[in-house]
Amino acid sequence: MLEIFLVFLRIGLVGFGGPIALVALIEREICHNKKWLSVESFTEIFAVCKLLPGPLAVQVAICCGFQRGRRLGGFLAGVGFLLPALIMIIILGSLYTHNLNTSSPLVKDVFRFMQDATLAIILCTLWDLISLYVKNITAWVIVSVCTLLIYLHPGIEPLAIIAFGVGGLLCYSTLGKDLSKFPAIFAASLPVAASIPKSEILYSKLLQLLWICIKAGEFSFGTGLAIIPLLHADLVTSMHWLNDKQFLDGITLGQITPGPTTISIVFFGFVVAGIPGLLVSLVGFYIPPMFNALVLIPLFWKKLTSSPYLKIFTMWAFPAVIGGIASATLKLGISAIRDVLDVVLILIVLFIVRKKLIPIWALIPICGVLGVISALI
Repeated sequence: MLEIFLVFLRIGLVGFGGPIALVALIEREICHNKKWLSVESFTEIFAVCKLLPGPLAVQVAICCGFQRGRRLGGFLAGVGFLLPALIMIIILGSLYTHNLNTSSPLVKDVFRFMQDATLAIILCTLWDLISLYVKNITAWVIVSVCTLLIYLHPGIEPLAIIAFGVGGLLCYSTLGKDLSKFPAIFAASLPVAASIPKSEILYSKLLQLLWICIKAGEFSFGTGLAIIPLLHADLVTSMHWLNDKQFLDGITLGQITPGPTTISIVFFGFVVAGIPGLLVSLVGFYIPPMFNALVLIPLFWKKLTSSPYLKIFTMWAFPAVIGGIASATLKLGISAIRDVLDVVLILIVLFIVRKKLIPIWALIPICGVLGVISALI
């Protein structure tokens, strides 16, 4: 068990570059170095985790730990994988909230340059996601409709994801398929009530934060960036606990730490409610992937891998997720871009990222250094 923990701790410590890069790192370590799983077995795990909601790389790590050491092994794999990023984000969050003079011109320029770099990276990822559907007219329609709807009404994103996923299933059923035979539709979404951004029952700030994080964990399909519109709708637009600058700062800090970028959610919890908020956001967001990987996937493994219905649901739901990311990116861009300098910096970073001239984990800190130089000049 200790070996499982240490292996995933090492992966979490050196893993940069987003969920796909992290999954590739896990595959190399688990299949080629440790030989715990065959490539075929790993591919099956990856395929199932990609279909289910929740942070992709985290679920893959937990599933691989489960295959090696059952439920305890899966739990330790998840803890080890998240621990380096968690420690770093706590340190950065503490500096940000307590010891950082955010009104200083130097600090403003540093975060301005890093925010522009983060926006460019999000735009690149968004383009990569959209390019998956370049010849799929239906997907483009879903992306366009969801971008507009979620921009105007941010709180409806979970409902939009469910609605389009179910719409895909209904269209599929018209071809003569029987939806009543589908055993795992509940795995793809929470009830429609999950779309409600605020409940009268959840009167406590910590309970509201827990509910928000659970929703984000259940609807972050495919990429860590899927949490951006979900959290922005609740934390910024609905609750007003954060402003756009604080929100984008949190995404930026999540990008420069190793491991999953979804660790930004811990920063948000810390800023909103201190240590209790940090713990609530950590537990709330990572309960769904733990449940998926340790309970749901083992229980329904064969049905999940063979059922066409979950694939159909995801094929229609994921473009809705992309629309949500596009909507949130547009809002953050409007807030962050103030003059020509921001536009120029974003374009330069876009070029660097597309050409892979500098690793993403190093690019944002480099932009921060440029911000220092700019402030001094």
